Amino acid sequence: MVRCALTAVVLCSALAAGCSDRPKLAKVKGTVTLDGKPLPYGTVTFEAKGYRSATGKIVNGEITNVTTYDPGDGAPVASHRVAVTANAEPGPAVVANPGEGKAPKADYMSGKSLIPSGYNDPTTSGLTADIVAGENSVEFKLSSAGPKK
Repeated sequence: MVRCALTAVVLCSALAAGCSDRPKLAKVKGTVTLDGKPLPYGTVTFEAKGYRSATGKIVNGEITNVTTYDPGDGAPVASHRVAVTANAEPGPAVVANPGEGKAPKADYMSGKSLIPSGYNDPTTSGLTADIVAGENSVEFKLSSAGPKK
């Protein structure tokens, strides 16, 4: 009787370990340009209703390392609204010679955005992506004029 109970516990544990509440994910790569030129760096966020958001890095215009749960695991298979952010490096918070009366630059807390702010929010960006099972390649063409309304 004890053996049966122990076997049942081990079997249930093994089955539970194989189950997951995680949705089906798919690999995503692609490009982001601003006025036809690769966006040097930034972040892309994929948001689908009912799913955890996925984020990826933008490096020299290429979308890399899209992650939902574990590094590089991809984005949920779904239709997504997309946001892109890209900020310049923040300026210094301290001036070299404080006695000279120069104040720190206004951007010392956060760098100036390299793109129009409308792209920073998936509800205003106008960017979408349908992620399907398998490998996905997306392309986002941003404009200095901002998202189309």
